This record gives sequence, structure tokens and C-alpha cells, in this order.
Amino acid sequence: MAARAKAAALVSRALRLRFSACLGGSILLLTFLHFFLCGSYNYPYISRAFVLDDLYKKLNPQLELSKSKPQCDYSRVLASRKSINAWEVPTFQNYNDLPLDDLVNGSFAPAQCNPLVSVAVIVSYRSREEQRNIFLPYMHNFLRKQNIHYKIYIVEQEDEKPFNRALLNNVGALQAMADGFPCLVLHDVNLLPLDAANLYGCLSQPRHMSARVDKFRFVLTYDTLIGGVLAVRTDHYDQLNGFSNRLEGWGGEDDDFYNKIKDNGLQVLRLEPELSRYTMLAHAPVALNAARARVLHDNRRWAGLGRLDGLDGLDGLDGLDELRRRARPRLRAYRLFTLVGVHS
Repeated sequence: MAARAKAAALVSRALRLRFSACLGGSILLLTFLHFFLCGSYNYPYISRAFVLDDLYKKLNPQLELSKSKPQCDYSRVLASRKSINAWEVPTFQNYNDLPLDDLVNGSFAPAQCNPLVSVAVIVSYRSREEQRNIFLPYMHNFLRKQNIHYKIYIVEQEDEKPFNRALLNNVGALQAMADGFPCLVLHDVNLLPLDAANLYGCLSQPRHMSARVDKFRFVLTYDTLIGGVLAVRTDHYDQLNGFSNRLEGWGGEDDDFYNKIKDNGLQVLRLEPELSRYTMLAHAPVALNAARARVLHDNRRWAGLGRLDGLDGLDGLDGLDELRRRARPRLRAYRLFTLVGVHS
């Protein structure tokens, strides 16, 4: 009897081990399939041949043009097949190698031709100096070759509260609007474009620029994704009332903004995959927003009641006055960027 009981116990144990192995194998298989099959290498896009037709050709009224200069030719930019691999991006760049004579407060305008677009690059930021020191020289070298008029704003949260990227986007957008920029590019500091033909500018509709990121195997992880790098016309940003200021920590603000885009009858556009590749610089993770689901739900409910948190807030105050009261932004000009300091 004892031998029979022992044998039965061994069989039961073997079955449990077999079940555990099968379960573990199934989980690994599902993980593998999700990792490699989810997302999309192909998505609806505007071909490079039609980008100029849809480009939002509007300039900052403060930019002085010369009648003796020709218009800048962007067809050459869009026709470029030049790109670099993610591992070729320098992890250190010497500022001494960056020509500075044509940069003023992070702003550049080509000398040999009149640009057709003015773009404010807004970088929400805190405590990532190493990435910022890579981002600034890289982006200036990248953007100047496109012959666009642009200005880089570093919008820095200067307190120790949970990081509020949405609020920083709003403060930076309002400052860029006050400076006359008709196009906003909301840009993560850890993303760098890899394709020279990725023309920085707004389209007729909001444009998701970073559709293919190396960290995510260069696939669009889900159709409604707009995070990373997003170009929005300032009139659309004002129409959408900006981002919700209530989403602190990591996650949720882009999904909420997408809901606003959809609810306002706008759509998200992208360029072809060969023009939308970015590399992501390594960084420490940011604390997750534990209230993300609740805030998203509340914002959807309030949207149905005509109450949208954002530039105007929930109390109907003038957007610029309210954000100045809440954030108390301070401006400081540097050669490579204009700093907008914010307290959330």
C-alpha cells in the first residue's frame, strides 16, 4: 500500500509539473505572439509625393522675409533617402562643433531662401540633462538642413510634484502662440528622428510624427497612438483646448488628447513609414499615473457636459491668465533654446 501511494504521489507530481510546464510555455508563446504580431508595420499614410499639397504653409508674422530671396524648396527634403541607424546616433555631441552664429534663443531661419513654415518645437522636460545635451545639437543639425523657420522651447517643471507633461505642453503652447508660431511640435526629449525626409511641419490635420520607434520594433503599437512627437496647428490646439492638466505622472494625457481630436471632428495623419522612424534614448522610468483610468473616465463624462479641462481649465478663466497663475512660468533665453520654467 505504501509503495502504491508513493507511486500515485509521483504520478500526481509529474502531472502537476507537466501542467505547469505547459502553462508556462503557453504564456511564453502568447507573449511572443503579442510582441511580434501586435502593432502594425503598415498604416494609412500620406505619401511623400503629396505632403507639400497638405503642408500647413503659414509663417510667424514676426519673421522678416526678403524679396530678393527665392522660396525654400522642400521637395528636395522630401525626396531625400538619407537616414541613419539608431546605433549611429552619437551619445555625446560636442557643442563646439555646432555653428551658433545663426541661432538666437533657440530660433533659426535660413539665410539663402524664404521659408514657408514656422514651427515651435516644444519639449516638456525635467531632470534629463544628459538627454537634453544630446537632443539639442542633434535637432539643430537636423532641422537646419530642412530650411524651415523654427524655435526650440524647453519647458521645464521646476518643482518636485509628479511630472505633469500635459500642463507643460499647455504652458509651452501658450508661450509659442504668444510668440506668433502657427505650428506646434510637441516633442519628447528622448526621441530623435532618423530620416532626413521627415519634414518638420504641420499638416491640415494633427500629425503623429513618431509612428515608428526602435524601442517598439519600428511598429505602430496601436492605431490611436499619438504620443512621442505630435504636430498640431495652433488654431487646432486652441480649438481642442489643449491637454488636460489633471493627468499627472506617466500615461493618459495622449489618449485623452486623442479623444478630443476625435470628438472635434479632426483626424490624425501620418507620413509613410520610411519617413517616420525615431530612436529612443535610454531613460529611467517615470512613476505611473495611478489615477489615469479615473481621470480619463471623468474627462469623457465632462466632455459630454461641455466641460473640457485644458487651456481654459474647468472654471472658465482665461487660459493664459489661469496657467500663468498656476504655473508661474519664467522665461530665460539661451543660444540653443528658450527655457520656460514652470511650477505645477
